[in-house]
Amino acid sequence: MRCQLRKFSIIRRACHLSLTPWRRCTTIWKLLPVKVWFSAVLLLFSCISQGADKAHWQDPQYIADSFIRIALQREYKETSNPKLVRWRQPIRLFFQSDAGDSQLQKELLSVHAQHLSHITGVPIDFSTDAKNSNLFVIFTNYNQMENKVRQYIGDPERIRKALDEAICLGNFALNQRSEITRGVIIIPVDYARQKAKFLDCIVEEITQLLGLPNDSDQVYPSIFNDVSVDAYLSPLDYLLLKMLYSPRLKNGMSVQQVVRTLPAILSDLKAQGEIENAVQRVQIYSLKRYLGD
Repeated sequence: MRCQLRKFSIIRRACHLSLTPWRRCTTIWKLLPVKVWFSAVLLLFSCISQGADKAHWQDPQYIADSFIRIALQREYKETSNPKLVRWRQPIRLFFQSDAGDSQLQKELLSVHAQHLSHITGVPIDFSTDAKNSNLFVIFTNYNQMENKVRQYIGDPERIRKALDEAICLGNFALNQRSEITRGVIIIPVDYARQKAKFLDCIVEEITQLLGLPNDSDQVYPSIFNDVSVDAYLSPLDYLLLKMLYSPRLKNGMSVQQVVRTLPAILSDLKAQGEIENAVQRVQIYSLKRYLGD
């Protein structure tokens, strides 16, 4: 908050409301002329109002920092030269379930997939032909995780850390142009429900596979924050997705190239009312609204 009480710097230094008991401050206030006292109160409330009007995640620098952390860092893979990755082709989603309520699983998956498509502009449609699909979402049991990894991803030892630490699993493949060409999500229904993360797995994993692969406790409110209670896309997540699929960005951009481009993207978002109205716009076609949560 940039509002500074310059005219009342002496009062501010003498009476820190958060540190000094109120009874020590009242004497100072009583000694002030009425006009000065009244002006100070008005200015104080003005500053409070300005701070309350804007959430921390609406600050352009915070949004930019969050984007770099989530889009250009990797949760389970260290890389010295990270590149911007995203889809450049329609997504053909193959759904498979051998555990739990498959009808409910497909319904939740469908609603969230269309929500993401609405935000990013990437077409996402279900396919019954595994050979022509490029995103596989598998619902199974925990004791089948490694078998599913072998079937859809490859040697489980290559992603051992993710298998051991994560509740659900997402993995994607890239071509030489840093385009995501294939993705796999494996959700152990029994284990995810045991950890109360079933819905979180659906929402987070497919969102990450659009090109936001990292998690960070420094980004909030967000589904990409492991200590957060957010199960649905937050307004900040909405903005990150909008940024990721901005036409100003190009697949394969370095961190430095992205950083140089972000001010123009943030300016676009501001002009379009995206930052100011993110709280409302993230709910359009959302799973949260669909479930009435």
